[in-house]
Amino acid sequence: MNIFFIIGGIFWITISFLYAYFEGSMRKPGFWGCLAIMITFTPFFGYFIIESFSQKKAKGCKWCGNKYNEAMYCGLCGKNAEGVERDGFADR
Repeated sequence: MNIFFIIGGIFWITISFLYAYFEGSMRKPGFWGCLAIMITFTPFFGYFIIESFSQKKAKGCKWCGNKYNEAMYCGLCGKNAEGVERDGFADR
């Protein structure tokens, strides 16, 4: 029975380290913050918590000047990096 706890603990720590390593370089909390969140709140819930943090270097939008844009299409002007507007986007 104890072997299952050991294997589960190793799996938990491994998943936590790997995700903190890859996402910690791109997100605001960094590696140590991501690792603490992953170990504290299980890797499943930690994933959603870390994804809610903003990126360290957001792409921005060169068409409207929105420096906080992280998506493929800008939320303000609806254009992507090439200037193509998203289908179904209505100007406000």
